[in-house]
Amino acid sequence: MLQVVQIPTPPPPPELPEWMFNTGPEPLEIAIAVVVVVASIGGLGILWMLVRGLVRKWTQPPANQEVLEDLRHAVQRLSAEVGELHERMDFAERMLATQREPARLERQGE
Repeated sequence: MLQVVQIPTPPPPPELPEWMFNTGPEPLEIAIAVVVVVASIGGLGILWMLVRGLVRKWTQPPANQEVLEDLRHAVQRLSAEVGELHERMDFAERMLATQREPARLERQGE
């Protein structure tokens, strides 16, 4: 008798996950990616314009620079006048004090 050796059948190959097959992205995934990229670029563009406008506003001299200079000169002139008036008032107070002192001294001596 002839004996036939039977080879066992190999096990079936394991099932591979679906993501391993290179089928390409879905159209919805592409659309979402495009919308995210466009929105990000647009947001950065708007932010860039806002920052640039603020920097220009803070670094440029105001348009009414002449008016500000006139006001500064007026304040300096008024400050000088107030100082002069203060000196005159001090002088007047000293004059009044010297005029009253002799009269007070005479009354005490009587």
